Amino acid sequence: MEQKEFSCPIRRAFGPEMCGMHRRLHEMIAAPGQRMISVVRGAGIPVDIRDLEDEVAVVADLPGVASGDVTIRLTGPMALRITVRQREEEREGYAVRERLSGEMTRVVNLPAEVTDEGAAAALRNGVLAVRLRKVLEEQGVEIPVREG
Repeated sequence: MEQKEFSCPIRRAFGPEMCGMHRRLHEMIAAPGQRMISVVRGAGIPVDIRDLEDEVAVVADLPGVASGDVTIRLTGPMALRITVRQREEEREGYAVRERLSGEMTRVVNLPAEVTDEGAAAALRNGVLAVRLRKVLEEQGVEIPVREG
């Protein structure tokens, strides 16, 4: 089989060093059966994050996922990890295969410190909603101490 020489349209603008990277990226995209999810990690789990008065709300789209296939872990006071495990489907017979299967993980950086106390998560119609209470700052009025 004759190998076609790869033309590099970005050589003039970015130099020859970028051509190798461009070629490898092109090969990954063009390779049948290859998945880009390992390159663009977390791209399969889009999220919205809302910073509300007393809590942080995270909403993620997980179409076709059952609640038993989702694991949510608070990995720190400002980080949430969502892991989804979907069964692998057969690989043969596809002309195009874009829907994800296997395991996906998304780490979400939260806008405020939260606690696991009172945390709640629900999956309804392919939409995961997670609510986390913010860590309360000290409240009240400080009374100054004076000499004497």
